Amino acid sequence: MIKIHYGQSPLLFINFIILFYSLGVYMMMKTPEISKSYTHLFCLIIVNLILAFYFTLRKYKLTFLLYLILFFLLGVMRYLSFTFIADDNIKNYDNQEVTLTGIICQMPKIRQDSAGIYHLTYVVDTKSIKQKEEKTTTGKVYLYQKQKNLDNLAKINDTISATGTIRLIQNYHNPNLIDRELSAQEEGIYATFSIGKQNLKILNTSDKFSLQEFCYQIEQSFLQSMYQTMPENDANMIFAMLFGGYNIEKDILEAYSITGIIHILSVSGSHISLISLFLLSLGKFLHLPRFFNLILLLILIIFYTILCGASVPVMRASIMGLLSIIALYLEEKSTAQHLLSIIALILLLFDPLLLFNISFQLSFASTAGLVYLMPILHSKLNKLKLPSLLIDNLALTMSAQIFAFPIIIWYFTSLSLSSLLANLIIIPLLEILIILGLIAFILGFIFPFITKILFIFASLILSISNEATFLLTKIPFASIYVPPLDFPAILIYYSLIFITLNIKIRKYLYLLLQKYKFITYICSISLIIFSCYFMIKPSPLQIHFIDVGQGDACLIITPHQHSILIDTGGSINSDFDIGSYVDLPYLRHYGINKLDYLILSHADADHSGGASSILQKIPVNHLIIADEDKDLYAKILKLPLNNPLLAKAIIAKENTTFNLEDIHFQFLQNDEKENLKSSNDSSNVLKLTYHNFSVLFTGDLPQTQEKYLLNKNIASTILKVAHHGSKTSSSQEFLEHVRPQLAIISVGKYNSFGHPSKEVLDRLNNLPTKILRTDEKGAIVIYTDGYNYSLKTFLN
Repeated sequence: MIKIHYGQSPLLFINFIILFYSLGVYMMMKTPEISKSYTHLFCLIIVNLILAFYFTLRKYKLTFLLYLILFFLLGVMRYLSFTFIADDNIKNYDNQEVTLTGIICQMPKIRQDSAGIYHLTYVVDTKSIKQKEEKTTTGKVYLYQKQKNLDNLAKINDTISATGTIRLIQNYHNPNLIDRELSAQEEGIYATFSIGKQNLKILNTSDKFSLQEFCYQIEQSFLQSMYQTMPENDANMIFAMLFGGYNIEKDILEAYSITGIIHILSVSGSHISLISLFLLSLGKFLHLPRFFNLILLLILIIFYTILCGASVPVMRASIMGLLSIIALYLEEKSTAQHLLSIIALILLLFDPLLLFNISFQLSFASTAGLVYLMPILHSKLNKLKLPSLLIDNLALTMSAQIFAFPIIIWYFTSLSLSSLLANLIIIPLLEILIILGLIAFILGFIFPFITKILFIFASLILSISNEATFLLTKIPFASIYVPPLDFPAILIYYSLIFITLNIKIRKYLYLLLQKYKFITYICSISLIIFSCYFMIKPSPLQIHFIDVGQGDACLIITPHQHSILIDTGGSINSDFDIGSYVDLPYLRHYGINKLDYLILSHADADHSGGASSILQKIPVNHLIIADEDKDLYAKILKLPLNNPLLAKAIIAKENTTFNLEDIHFQFLQNDEKENLKSSNDSSNVLKLTYHNFSVLFTGDLPQTQEKYLLNKNIASTILKVAHHGSKTSSSQEFLEHVRPQLAIISVGKYNSFGHPSKEVLDRLNNLPTKILRTDEKGAIVIYTDGYNYSLKTFLN
C-alpha cells in the first residue's frame, strides 16, 4: 500500500497538494458565486490548519487529507484575493469619460498602419481621475493613441494626463480562445483608455534612470544596425527570436505554427535552456570550475531576462528554462522532479491565475515531460541502436509533446506530425541563428564589422530555415485535426500518465483490481454500455451564435455533422482578421473542417469580413450571397471577379430552398429591387425549420423591408434579431408576427451605434420572449431534437 502520511512519498504528496490547490482555484474561477465570504473562508482555513497540526503531532494515518483540504481552501482564498477589486480600482469606472493622471510604466509599443498613422500603446499606472471632482485610483490601463509622427513620446516614469473613456479589456467569449482579460490582470492591467488623436499631456518628465528604457534603447539600436545589413522582414524575425515581439509576416507565423515550432519566435523557456546549454558547454570547453560556471550562467540569464523587458512572461520563461537545464544537468532525476513541483507550487501560490495561462501551462507540461518521461524514452530508444542525435531529439520531442498534448489540442485543435522533422532539421538551424544573433549583439559594441558578417550568416540561415519550414507544411498530414478534450478527459489523461510512470501505484491498483474482481467487471461492463449508448444516441441539431463582437456569425451543425455558417463577423478599417482568429478556431473546436454552405446575409464587413480567411483555409461546397453587385463580394472576399467560387455563388431569391437531412432552409425576402436603397435592404432572410422547431435569421433587415414578410410564415421559435438590435429594425408588428420564445442579439460591447436600442428591447419585452445577447453571454448554443430545445452560454 502507498503511504504518504509520514512523508514516505514526499513527491507524491507535493503533487497532490498542487492538484488540490489548483482544484480550489479552478472551482472559484468557474463558480465565483459559491462564496464571497472571506471571514468564513479564513475561519475554515484556521480550523483546518489547527486540526492538521494536531493530527500531525498525534501521527494519525489520514493527516495528509487535512493538508490537501487546507490547500484546496488556500486555492479558493488566493483566487478570491487575487481577483478582488478595490473600490478605488480603475475598473470601477467602466465606460465613463474621465481625465486620467498616471505614470508610464512600460516603453510604448508602436505600430504604423498603411495610411502612415502611428498607433501607440502605453501601460499607465493610474494615480487619479477627474470628472466633477478628483479621486485617487489604483490599477493599470492600456492607453491607446494615434499620431501622425513620433514627436512628443512619453517615456517610462513620466507623469501624464489625458482625457478619454475607460473601458474594460474585451475578449471574444468563445471556447478555447486565450483570455486576454486574465492575462492582463496578471500584470495588474484592468482596462483600456483610448484618447484617439487627442494630445497626451506630459505633466512631469522623469530624470530617473530607467533600466527598462536603457535596455529598450540598446535593443532599438541593435535593430537599426540589423536593418542596415539584412532585409527588414529578416531583421524583425531574428529580433523577435532574440528579444520577443511578433512583428512577423502572417504566412511565416502560420507555417511555424503548423510545424509545431512557433515557440521559437518569442522568448520562451526553450531560449533560456538553449543559452544555458551553450554557456555550460563553453565553460566546459574553457575548463571553468563547475560552481563558477553555474554562477556565471545565473548572472547572464538574469541580464538577458532584464534585457528582454523583465515582463511576467519573460521571467516565468527564465525560471522554467533554468529549471529545464538543471533537470537535465542533475544526475539525480528525483531532485529535478522535486524542484519542478516546488517551483510550480510557489509560482501558483504567488499568482493563481497562472493556472489559466497558456505560456505557464505549456512550459510546465513540457518541462514535466523532460523530467519524468524523457529518461524513460531515452533508455527505450537506445535499444533501437539509432544515432545518438536522433535518439536525443526523439526523446526530447516525444516527452514534451506527450505531456503537453491536451493543452496543445485544447488551444490549437491540431497535432503537428511534422514537428519531429522540424525539431530534427529546423530547430538546430534556428538555435545556431539565436546564438549567432546573441554573439553579434555582444560583439556589436566592440567589433561592428564582425557583427555585420554574423548578420549576413544569420539572414542566410533564416532563409534556409523558412524555406524548409514551408516545405514541411506541404507534406501529407503535416498537421492533423484532433478534437479538444474536456476537463474530465484531461484529468483522466494525466491520471493515466501518472499511474504509468509510478510503479508503486501500478502495483497497488493491480492488487486492488484483483481483490475486487466482481466490482471491476460490473464497472467495466457499465462503462461499455454507457459509451455505446452515447455513441448510438441521436445527436441534436446545434445552432451556435458565435461571439464576434459587433457583427453576426451563426454556425449550424446538423445531427449527422453537416455544417452551415451564416455570416462571419468582421470589422471596418481594422487589421484584425476575425476569420483567422475567431471563426476558424471556433469551427475547429467543434470539429468542423469543411462547410456545406457559407451563407452571407449581405456584403457589409460586420457580416462578411471574416469570409475571405475561411474560404482560403477550409473547403466550402456552396456559397450563397444576397442579390447585390458581385463587385462588392469580390472586394470583401478578396477574390477576383472570375474566381470559380464567386462565379458559381448562388444568389438567394424569393423562396430559394435547400434541405439537409430533415432540416428545411427557405429564403424569404422582397424581390422588388426598386425599393432597395442600401446593402441592409438586400439582407437575406433565412428560415430554418426542423420538425416543430424553427429559427429566423434576419441579417440587417430594416423595417422598410420587414413589411414585405408580414404575409408569410415567419412565426419562429427563435429569432436572430436584425441589425444587432438597431431601432431601425424589428418593428412591433414584425415581432408580433414572429412571436419568438427566444430572441438572440449579436452585438459588441461598447459599440458606437448604441446597439441594442432601448426601443427594440422594450418591444421584445412586450412579448413573452426571453432575450440573450452575445456581449453579455458570449457564445450562445441552442440544442434541439426538433420539439424541445435547451441552451448553453459561454458566460453562465
